[in-house]
Amino acid sequence: MTLPASGAGGATGTVLVSAATAAKAAPYVAALTVAGVPGESIRVVTPAGTAPDVAELAAGAAGLLLCGGADVDPRRYGEEPLPGAGVEPVPERDALEWELLAAARDRRLPVWAICRGFQVLNVFFGGSLWQDLPLQRQATSAETGDSPSSAVVAAVVHDPDGPPDLLIHAVRVLAPEAPIGERLAAAGPAPRVNSRHHQGVRRLGDGLLAVAASEDGLIEAAVLAGGFSGGRGAGGAAGGNRGHGDAGAVGANGWWVRGVEWHPENLLALPEQLALWHDFAAALRVRDGVSV
Repeated sequence: MTLPASGAGGATGTVLVSAATAAKAAPYVAALTVAGVPGESIRVVTPAGTAPDVAELAAGAAGLLLCGGADVDPRRYGEEPLPGAGVEPVPERDALEWELLAAARDRRLPVWAICRGFQVLNVFFGGSLWQDLPLQRQATSAETGDSPSSAVVAAVVHDPDGPPDLLIHAVRVLAPEAPIGERLAAAGPAPRVNSRHHQGVRRLGDGLLAVAASEDGLIEAAVLAGGFSGGRGAGGAAGGNRGHGDAGAVGANGWWVRGVEWHPENLLALPEQLALWHDFAAALRVRDGVSV
């Protein structure tokens, strides 16, 4: 895929990848290239050094990817850091990503948010987080509010030791006809995912739709609600690597916004996870006016 000229001065449409460092961004960049995004169209943005001109970046951008990393500052959602929660925020990165998201909202750039990125997205939309899951949270069902059994709670590990592609717990698809949910449902009622986080979504942000949750009720995936077609549409099987059933589907006011708590950049061997990257790549092409 070649992204055409976009923005001021004929700049090439760029996929902005926000991460702590270029090295930390590498697996996400690799996933983008596997999905067909050319390396020359990818720009890694970090909070280190001179602050970038976000308005200039956004003017030439085709989309935004928010990567995993450090904790979101609890002050962003009206709380003080809890003693013993192990919260390690990076305020400079929070500030940068809030600016990037605001610019993406203004320009309707597709946004794909992973792990910390999903948490940033949720707080940006007015939601809140559990500062530390083991310290704070009693498991509840995302659908009913009921508490699962202690056996279920004990079985769900959100921050395990092990390789990055370790499939550690299942997720339940809450909205199988919604974006992300459609892809996951193609892999069965409870596909397994990897996990590397000690925080998580507590109150879901305004306008976001929960589409998947772990067995202890923690929301694991969400999309901007409203406007998407749902179903498989005209474009092939939902589980295919390049099926377009929900690829270009957008949420409120024509904005493509999706996020997951797990790390699909490490799970490209799984068709349903690779499909999530192809969907983002397709949204970039739609944004820049290229036939999908």
